[in-house]
Amino acid sequence: MAVIAWVVSFMALLGGLALRQDVPFRHADEIANGLLFAAFLACPLLWRDNPLGVPGKSRFMLCLAMILALPLVLMPGR
Repeated sequence: MAVIAWVVSFMALLGGLALRQDVPFRHADEIANGLLFAAFLACPLLWRDNPLGVPGKSRFMLCLAMILALPLVLMPGR
């Protein structure tokens, strides 16, 4: 589980940084902030001691739900 969390953390961090720098569209900043927050949630090194009492699996599932809900954010509002 920790290896998957590291992979998701690096993917979200690099995706957020790349989106912030190189992709100019209307909601790029919001999505980049969401990806950076996902990287923060998934990083096992920052949450090793459970400072807020939230176990790692719950944080990882929250991060995975955020990533899977990203297409809903990208859908245009009508």
